[in-house]
Amino acid sequence: MSENGYFKLASKEEGLILTVYPPQNGKRAAKIDDLIEYAEKKGFADYIDVIKVNQAFMTGATREVTVQICPEAPLPNNEFANYKIAPDKMRVEAIFYPPFEGAGELCLEEIQSDLAKLGVRRGVDDEAIKKFLADKEYFVPYTVARGLAPVEGYDGRIDYKFNTTISTKPKMNEDGTVDFHALDNVNHVKEGDEVAELFPEDLGTPGYDVIGNTVLPKKVKRAIFSYGHNMHVSDDGRHLISDVSGHVTLENDKIFVSNVLELVNVDNSTGDIYYEGSVLIKGNVLTGFSVKAVGDIDVSGLVEGATLNAGGNITLVRGVQGGGRAVLTAGGNIVSKFIESANMVSAGGSVETDSILHSKVVAKGSIIVQGRNGLIVGGDVKSRVLIDCKTIGNEMGTATVVGVGVDPTIKKRIDVLKNELENLGKQKMQLSQLASALRKKQEQEGTLSPDKVEMQQKTMRQMILLEKQINEDKNELEECRSMISEDINARIKVAKTAYVGTKIMFGDQYMFLHQKYDFCQFVKQGADIRSVGM
Repeated sequence: MSENGYFKLASKEEGLILTVYPPQNGKRAAKIDDLIEYAEKKGFADYIDVIKVNQAFMTGATREVTVQICPEAPLPNNEFANYKIAPDKMRVEAIFYPPFEGAGELCLEEIQSDLAKLGVRRGVDDEAIKKFLADKEYFVPYTVARGLAPVEGYDGRIDYKFNTTISTKPKMNEDGTVDFHALDNVNHVKEGDEVAELFPEDLGTPGYDVIGNTVLPKKVKRAIFSYGHNMHVSDDGRHLISDVSGHVTLENDKIFVSNVLELVNVDNSTGDIYYEGSVLIKGNVLTGFSVKAVGDIDVSGLVEGATLNAGGNITLVRGVQGGGRAVLTAGGNIVSKFIESANMVSAGGSVETDSILHSKVVAKGSIIVQGRNGLIVGGDVKSRVLIDCKTIGNEMGTATVVGVGVDPTIKKRIDVLKNELENLGKQKMQLSQLASALRKKQEQEGTLSPDKVEMQQKTMRQMILLEKQINEDKNELEECRSMISEDINARIKVAKTAYVGTKIMFGDQYMFLHQKYDFCQFVKQGADIRSVGM
């Protein structure tokens, strides 16, 4: 029997008799709420003497007490249980109520039968039921049935064996200078190296609820390798291996491995360089030579009046001193210690440098001229979206042009592309009609004459070429429209001074500075170029 306090009811001639038994060994005393709940379930709550009941439970907390609580005795009630199935149907709780004195008690089979009538088909815990039958603890919940929770699986994943967050941006020092020497932006890889490992997904194991329904684990995601050339997957499908020595990068979840050509200098000993990968130059690139790379170009020394053309990024640890001849073109970003006397510097991404002196610089992205100097003096510097520098021009009034926004020719190009697409559409329709007529003639006659066959083949070739041209024009038109939309927020930020002699341009509109402007930014408001606070 339980060591908790409990009570018993008896129906006798003199009425309903309550006996309250005290707890043993400091356990929980019997609660009056349990009796009230019991009486409500059996329909005699309105007839008992609540004052006597309350007094009995207070006394019963320390010693056994028996008291009549109702002059009339209800029919004796057998031991019974109240069952509750959890909302998720993963467990069933039972609260048991004591029998009247001399009334029947529950057995294991009766409780099992009760659960079956409720629809409980799986997970009945006979041991928990037997524990109640042994301990007879009333008014406390017993979990008499449990579902089996599913074993959750996990997503597949890919473990990259290289740094996936490399950036070409230089490090900013505490003193405000920019460390252009800390530009380790290449993930080197050797032939046979593992570049990534795939860990397959685990689907998990289904479970079930007490009603007998299958409970499925959560859905998981499958991982697959996405990669370019120069790699292969191991026989077990788990490892991605490099076939060449070079460097590895991750772009939009796709892995690329490129060969890297390492040179000391680009000079008479090498001639001009063209490479289907990335080029790493530990020394200098001398005047008159050119380096073209499908990937990145990294130069640890000085670039003189040379030509550099990279499909990716250009990184110059020392900078460029071009003598009016240097031409740098990058599909991505350009980072250079300084840019001086360059004939043209063009970036498909951003340009970041300490100073730009007497050079022409163009970028689709932002042009950041910060660090110790942050100067733009002389030349022509233009970005589609942002120029951020400390100083523009100088006290001597050196002519300096800085501009943001879209080249006016872009708007004209949009009109040209629209007209071209309209004409191409008409040509496509005519060719489609001709192809349809030839096909119908072939179906009707079973064959075509040699000249009609030649015409049919020529028509199909023209349609293929036409479709290709239409797709190219559509892509270019979309790119031009995105350029126009970027023009809205274009601005020129000056942390220190913009001097007299500076020409500020927004597209085809411009403004000459006839006075100094300090700590400001130039924006386009309506049809005017204005200076506003930072």
